[in-house]
Amino acid sequence: MEFRAYSAAELPLRNGRVYHLDLAPDELASDIIIVGDPDRVPFLADEFFARREVDRCHRGFRTITGSVKETGLRVTVTTSGIGAASVEIVLNELVALNEFDLTKRRRKKSFEPLTIVRVGTCGGLQPETDLGTLIVTDYVVGLDNTGLYYDAQQPDAECGLLERRVRSRIEDAVPVDARFRGRFHPYAARADVRVRVALEREALHLGVPCKRGITVTSPGFFAEQGRPISRVASTIPDLADVLTAVDTGIAGLKIENVEMESSFLLHFCGAVGYPAGVACAIIDKRQEGIFLTDYQDTVRNAAWVALRAFHALRPFPQ
Repeated sequence: MEFRAYSAAELPLRNGRVYHLDLAPDELASDIIIVGDPDRVPFLADEFFARREVDRCHRGFRTITGSVKETGLRVTVTTSGIGAASVEIVLNELVALNEFDLTKRRRKKSFEPLTIVRVGTCGGLQPETDLGTLIVTDYVVGLDNTGLYYDAQQPDAECGLLERRVRSRIEDAVPVDARFRGRFHPYAARADVRVRVALEREALHLGVPCKRGITVTSPGFFAEQGRPISRVASTIPDLADVLTAVDTGIAGLKIENVEMESSFLLHFCGAVGYPAGVACAIIDKRQEGIFLTDYQDTVRNAAWVALRAFHALRPFPQ
């Protein structure tokens, strides 16, 4: 761990605040919900906060910090934007807010880890898993390349197994004459076990339909998730079916869902030692051709599960 001073080019600041989120360190709580859509930030704050102490928006990133009505716990809700590359920006700035003396651009000698939960929506891959089910991620497989720039060690042997099996299935599905055959290198990560268990337990207590599973993070929404609506051929035909059929080799776990942010979140947080988890509600059933556009209740339920999990993991309000 380096304690040198970082230059303005390495750690850009804006009036003493991190560049993209426009936040100061004291405006960040230790428990953080990350959502994709910036409009979900005020929606969740209105639903769950007794008061707001911070409400900032900059470059499309909305952040609200406040206290939860029922527990008094101080929580930050912030947006990640769409995709793992956007999550990379947000997480690095959250780390900077938590770990750095920004006046000196130097890492502090000691700091406590943040606890971070992604709350969002996803596409369901397994036909037996109902629309609206909350998928609590155990393992994630990233089809994006953002995590490849961070040389984190694999958390366990199952991650290596997942990487090999998903890559093999994709390679088998790519036509032999495809330009990018052999170019796909999935990476796997795992959610923090305590966070994952807390999310499952609180979903059960609240009566929210919940299932533990493996999540795939894609780098986009259309061809990258098996939606071939353009006039350009898909490199991986029938990608959704390919992912659904993967034999993960992990007892009791299937690839349940696909979304766009969780891979880097779990990969990065695991590497820096920040407990992190993911709870995403299924709003898309591929086999049935259904896409749920009115999903506010599912997001509300997922956020309530996350807030209760924070309280269970940190019993006393800050």
